[in-house]
Amino acid sequence: MYPELYSYLIKNNKLTVPGIGTFLLEQGPATIDFPGRKANAPAFKVSMAQESDVQVDFYGSLGALLGISAREAVVRFNDFAFDLKKKINEGAKVYWTGIGTISKGLAGEMKFQPEPEPLFLQEPVRAEKVIRDKAEHMVRVGEQERTSVEMNEFLNQPVKSKSLWWVWVAVLTLLSFLYIGWYFSEKGVSVAATGSQSRLNSIETNIPTYRSVP
Repeated sequence: MYPELYSYLIKNNKLTVPGIGTFLLEQGPATIDFPGRKANAPAFKVSMAQESDVQVDFYGSLGALLGISAREAVVRFNDFAFDLKKKINEGAKVYWTGIGTISKGLAGEMKFQPEPEPLFLQEPVRAEKVIRDKAEHMVRVGEQERTSVEMNEFLNQPVKSKSLWWVWVAVLTLLSFLYIGWYFSEKGVSVAATGSQSRLNSIETNIPTYRSVP
């Protein structure tokens, strides 16, 4: 009956065995294997909690797995649970394939050790990274949203050459100040240095500046 009860647990995620406990099938997250380029299906592990009531229609489902009626499934399952509990109380460690090991604890409680390897119910899926060079998506720029195509065009615009006329003006101005500074350092700062050196000669004429009135 172990294989049929295991199948029931896998299908319903819960199995209660009277006198032993309730086995729970817990699902973990899926994982990505980058070196192997595959996506692993979610892993499952089995845990055991305190005994609870048998699920509704349990015996009907178990009878279908065994190929017998629900009434016969009740008898066979109760006998299975009784024998299992007896073995454990006598000190035996019962290994249940795919689930784990059940034994008796120091305080007389049922002790469960699950399978060390996780249980995968599905095959891994091949995972390849797809690179779409021209795939369009939205990009947030500051307070605005632009498409990746718009941003690519903006970033790849040709650099416009800037006019450098102001550089020549600055150079000529600097040269002018340097020349003026050199001139004053050589000639000195005086009126004579900047004024005209020619003399103004007076011109004498014989033209009278006045005329007598008879």
